[in-house]
Amino acid sequence: MKNFNENANSIAEDAVRYAMQSGIELDYTRESAQGVDAFLGACHNSLDNYDGDEGAKTLWNVAVLFGTYIGEMLLRSGLAEKGFVWIEDDGLPILSIPGKQTAVSPITKAHKRILNGAEDSMKSFVDVVFSAINGELPKTEALRVPDVETASGKKTKRIIFKESDYYISLVAEGKEDFVIFKSHDGFFQFYGIGNQFICEAWFNLGGRRAYALINPDCANAERVNLVTPFGQYTPRKLDILSLEQLKTAVHEYFSNLEEADFLAKVPHEKLKI
Repeated sequence: MKNFNENANSIAEDAVRYAMQSGIELDYTRESAQGVDAFLGACHNSLDNYDGDEGAKTLWNVAVLFGTYIGEMLLRSGLAEKGFVWIEDDGLPILSIPGKQTAVSPITKAHKRILNGAEDSMKSFVDVVFSAINGELPKTEALRVPDVETASGKKTKRIIFKESDYYISLVAEGKEDFVIFKSHDGFFQFYGIGNQFICEAWFNLGGRRAYALINPDCANAERVNLVTPFGQYTPRKLDILSLEQLKTAVHEYFSNLEEADFLAKVPHEKLKI
């Protein structure tokens, strides 16, 4: 996407000038994401003023403007050194490394920030991208770089996906009662033993939400006995995942930055908190 790479800086500068009219200074630092949050948050609070196709078009143009600014800030702050450039993905400018699957979509995120509010925080988005850079993002092709905590109290900062099998095996072999992968927006936890596991995903941006992962191959909601490191437990049969299903769910958690994207990939039910 040669033209957008040439024009992105000019678009970002338009965002800087536009924000300045509202008293918000954008200086291409990581901290300036808070200013973008403030501006897009004001748009979210005024959604009723953007009716119909024209209103939707205006909000999309604002997302392009400020998403491009965030993208240019990320490039200046380390992504360009990693090989990222603007490329076209089905007509949408995104940041990616040519030939790699790793991608960052700040324009889409900015649009979600406008429509969904604080739960799609730009600051959190930027924080995760920077964590991913520090976690060897181009090598792992994973967006999440979470901390891990085990039942025995062992804590490890920023693990990458290829290390997750080790922690899964600790639970499968009964060496740990549970493992928790903690990310910027919540955590993924699982427990069980052998080939039977209970898994939950919790998200806490803009309000806490929890989901039980379910077995898509099972429609049986009857209660069954499950022996876990915690003792006897009686989950529904459809709540019990196999080792292979657990590994697939963990892979999706590492690979999907957005809560909605992760949930679209894994069968689940929302839990009452």
